[in-house]
Amino acid sequence: MNNQPSSSTPPHEEKSTLAALAVQLFVIPLAVVVFCIALGAMFMWLTTERKDLDDYIHALKSSRDENRAQQAQFLFNYIQESKRWQGIFDVTAQMAANRDDFLSRHPKAGAELTMLFDQLKGKDPRARRYLALVLGLLNQPESLPALRMALDDADPETVKNAVWSLGRMADRESLSAIIQLTGHADYGVRLMSVYALGLLHDPRSREVLLATLQSPDVLMQWNAAFGLATHRDTAPAPVLERLLDADHVAQAIQSLPAERRPTPQNLQRYRVAAVMLYGQTMRESGRTKLEEVSRSDPDLRVRGAALQQLENLDKNRRQANR
Repeated sequence: MNNQPSSSTPPHEEKSTLAALAVQLFVIPLAVVVFCIALGAMFMWLTTERKDLDDYIHALKSSRDENRAQQAQFLFNYIQESKRWQGIFDVTAQMAANRDDFLSRHPKAGAELTMLFDQLKGKDPRARRYLALVLGLLNQPESLPALRMALDDADPETVKNAVWSLGRMADRESLSAIIQLTGHADYGVRLMSVYALGLLHDPRSREVLLATLQSPDVLMQWNAAFGLATHRDTAPAPVLERLLDADHVAQAIQSLPAERRPTPQNLQRYRVAAVMLYGQTMRESGRTKLEEVSRSDPDLRVRGAALQQLENLDKNRRQANR
């Protein structure tokens, strides 16, 4: 999915793109968020080693057993955090140029890692979990068949990471399979599948997301609402509005098993994203609620997000009146 706004992008469309970016960054299912943050702790070790991508690929290929999973972990962190490719979620043209430069200097990386991903099937699930994420970050077309096949993997973590990558790569051919995975036995796979459907804009995915809005599980509801609202669909407005109510959210998460409850930081991110998307989808009709949040919400970041959306509404109004 191309999130890069051009210089001629109208302001309201660019803001919508940035809201979609916030959803990708903040509302990706929590297990992967925590996973990526944990890997970031190794950044200092990687940069002081001054290795290049080829070094990491070679180390991965030559390693075995427990060490192989560790090398796959190092490779993922290198690609995500390397100063040679900063900001994997950045949508600016400069970041796109950096990414293209990174790949131009390593033209065989996608093919090599895809081959290794296939070779490790049934042998090393931990390494494949990391490689599934690496392939999504590289976003190379030759990796798509292998990632699609991984949707049937026996390891739920590999399935979940493959779903994330296919959603990030906006692979429409995997849509039917991802829809089926919303009924998977593993909760993480189900939640990730709902998230990915929000990236695969299609009438079939919309139907599933609309049904998921009625789920008794609030995380499922929220991911479905964000996926729909990213495409300016007003159907999830009631869910987004409930997310703007701090008391309601605090009560709602108590319905979740303790191991599924968001951390305070991630709950804040859910609510900030909800404010952004509520402002983008409801526009002027959402002004009263945004004003209320900007004045009285107990979370300063949520109040700040509401103020930003009100400012955007004012700018749009001024432009319309010119």
